[in-house]
Amino acid sequence: MRGNKIRWLILFILIFFPSALIFSQTEQAQEILKKNQTGVVYLTVLGDEKETVAEGSGFVVEQGVMATSYLLVSQAKSIVGNNFKGKKVNIEGILAVDKNLNLALLKIKGNTPALSMGNSDELGMGKKVYAVGSDESGEIGASEGTVRNILEIEPTKRFVETSLSVPQSFNGAPLIDVNGKVLGMIVFLERSLKFILPSNLMKTLQKKSLVKFKDYQHEDYLTTFEGAFLAGKVASLLDETGRAQNYLEKVVELSPMNIEPISLLASVYNRQRNYQKAASAYQKVIELDNNRDDAYYQLGIVNLRLGKYRDAIAPLQKAVELNPDHKDAHFYTGNAYKELKELANAVEAYENYLNLKPEDPWEGYYRLGLCRIELKQFEEAITALNEAAKEKPQDIKTNYYLAQAYDQANQYEKAEETYKLLAKLSPEEADKYYKTILFMYDKAGNHEKAIEAAKSIIELKPDSTGDIYNLGLMYQKHNRYDEAIKTFNEVLAINPADEYSHSNIGYIYYIQNKFSKSIAAFKKFVELAPDKADGWFYIGICNMQLKKFDAALEPLKKTIELRPDYSNGNAIYNLAICYLNLHDNYSAKELYNKLTAINPQLAQKLKQHIR
Repeated sequence: MRGNKIRWLILFILIFFPSALIFSQTEQAQEILKKNQTGVVYLTVLGDEKETVAEGSGFVVEQGVMATSYLLVSQAKSIVGNNFKGKKVNIEGILAVDKNLNLALLKIKGNTPALSMGNSDELGMGKKVYAVGSDESGEIGASEGTVRNILEIEPTKRFVETSLSVPQSFNGAPLIDVNGKVLGMIVFLERSLKFILPSNLMKTLQKKSLVKFKDYQHEDYLTTFEGAFLAGKVASLLDETGRAQNYLEKVVELSPMNIEPISLLASVYNRQRNYQKAASAYQKVIELDNNRDDAYYQLGIVNLRLGKYRDAIAPLQKAVELNPDHKDAHFYTGNAYKELKELANAVEAYENYLNLKPEDPWEGYYRLGLCRIELKQFEEAITALNEAAKEKPQDIKTNYYLAQAYDQANQYEKAEETYKLLAKLSPEEADKYYKTILFMYDKAGNHEKAIEAAKSIIELKPDSTGDIYNLGLMYQKHNRYDEAIKTFNEVLAINPADEYSHSNIGYIYYIQNKFSKSIAAFKKFVELAPDKADGWFYIGICNMQLKKFDAALEPLKKTIELRPDYSNGNAIYNLAICYLNLHDNYSAKELYNKLTAINPQLAQKLKQHIR
């Protein structure tokens, strides 16, 4: 028994409190409901066999006149109305319809009070609003929300999107503000296609003669031109592109010569990235009206997205011809030419764009600067990229290419200044920019500046052997040999297996005529890199300088083994000289014959020493 009571109690709650699961129950919403429910009616639309065709809501706008959704009543053979108390409201027929707005005015009998119509221009973003309508059981309730978006359906027509969460039976219900004024009507075209028809648009519909439901020309509204076009426009604005496509294709099928639905369908295809269909639709618009600069422009954009850069140029230029102030058409013409590497034409298009003073010129200046760099017009590139940098002073790409332009124009100090700015803007890549400074000054032969940059890199990455090595290399290039050796030894203290540091130390000692030290360094090098001929060659040459011709033989032989034509025959020549110093003319003559095939002039020089 106890279990039965619990189940009975749960069932009781579900039966007697269904509205708690649907309607907003804030104190303000309850107050709005209490004051306005008398003017709201639950509508049951019936067909030929008295079957229920649809259910929704309506509200009284003046004595004897009710407003509701045309979609709701477009197939009605009769309509049953019930007020908030469940009492019947007699609905006689249709007084007027506006199919373009999905609005119907119905004639009712009785004294159902009218709601107060307000000014829908007050529907601003974030405004608190209330819906009063019926749920599927016919109970009148209220829900609270805010204005989320203003939808421009046409230049002079705006619908409203809200955050209201209401069932589809609120189709035709009033939208009310905190002062109890009706600012619009809730419209459901589909479950996910919901919007608010503003009250000011509703006021444009005038009453006409009464038409009984049985005498009205019934239709499936969403299959008509007006219904499908409205649904397509709303779906497009709500970014329901799949539904928009379905409705708009139906509209174009019904009216194949009507430009506006074709143009809107083209934009839907475009957003779906169905660029082939978009191009065909824009081409159809142009065939119907060849003065539509917007259609030419969009056709050009679609061709750009398809990678058809050549095909994009003509429609974009036509858009400019029809509307010389069409900034974006100039800009994207520049993009098409840039992709085709027709840089002079791209420069002209970007300059035309910038001459029209666009609101945000950054990308125009940026792209113009890139074109100028590719054309090796570095001074002009600097001018354009400086303008881009004024618009976005901290943009990485802009400053990077500006630094590159300064570098190419031999304005090294300004390039350095810009690379250092990049290092501040992007600290995680600071070493990359200082390396660029290093290589820039190294290429320019300014070793002092290169050394300064190398030191800055080491401050950022003190344990980076590669960066310490680069500092040593800069010292070496600047003939600061002692500092170079010291720096290479710092590398070896971290990584004793760094073969190139051993090699460079050996080479510096060779230049300084410190042949024994050079041999020691190169021996460490060949231990680490036995297949590198350079190390063996210098061991041999240093031994020759020390008059140790016996000791020079094997390293030089190893050099020739690894690279028979090493240094254009220099290894063979020096090995032959060693043999001559050791009085081995026979071996020297053999090497002479080999050298003749590699370097005849050097062979001739060797021949003078052979007896």
